[in-house]
Amino acid sequence: MVRTTNATRRTEGHIEKRAVIGMRFCTQKTRALVERCLAEQRQHVKKRLAQRLQLDADIMADVKDRLYGRCGRKRKMLHWNRCPKFILDPLIERLCIRANIMPTDTFVDIGSGIGNVVETVATRVGCHAVGLELEKVHHDVAASAKPLFDKYRAEQGLKGTTEFICDNVCNVDEALITNADVVWCANKLFPMKVNGYLIDLFKKMKPGARVIVMNDLYLHTRPEDKAQQEEAFRYFEFDDFHWGPGDVEWTDNPGELFMYTRTDYVYEE
Repeated sequence: MVRTTNATRRTEGHIEKRAVIGMRFCTQKTRALVERCLAEQRQHVKKRLAQRLQLDADIMADVKDRLYGRCGRKRKMLHWNRCPKFILDPLIERLCIRANIMPTDTFVDIGSGIGNVVETVATRVGCHAVGLELEKVHHDVAASAKPLFDKYRAEQGLKGTTEFICDNVCNVDEALITNADVVWCANKLFPMKVNGYLIDLFKKMKPGARVIVMNDLYLHTRPEDKAQQEEAFRYFEFDDFHWGPGDVEWTDNPGELFMYTRTDYVYEE
């Protein structure tokens, strides 16, 4: 199976950009044809990536409902009626496809809650997935459900392993993050201190590693902060996209997501 490289992503994006620019000088009929071709191309890429996932999304949702239902510990909301840590299956699939998560990758979820994203990525992709959660009440649910998911994967002949750590990301060994291939971080409610720590930590990741966050850490779309923007582009390539209705639990409205792909630039202390 061919892995999409950064160069391939840039080339595909360049072709589409050229096509869009060229449409300015086309007739309405030709413009409609080009737009349809681009839409078909995007759909083909999405379908091709989705086909390599080893378990259908609907089946995975049923499995989670069943296994979490059998789990001895149950999820608790704590201080919020609806907690942003709970990401729904359409968005998890979008993360797998957008970040091109491979079976050989290590996936880390910072703020993993009950392990919903971790177990889904590990089971559908077949990779090693790690959940890092501060709240013990959430971690205990993930740890209690882990043997059930392990047994299911073994019975179905599915690859994928999981690991859960109960700690603050600022306290764990940096290598957990810097050696990861893909990091997911639903940092909507993270304190400024934690986000500040992650800003520097992600720069230490290996070339080609991908990070997806909900709150932009590098403000790369702000032209008024030119110095910070130039530094960010030395360390990362940026790919902003959106989640849609039904992708998260706490709202039906769409929202922004930010993906950073680490460049070859050497980290400077």
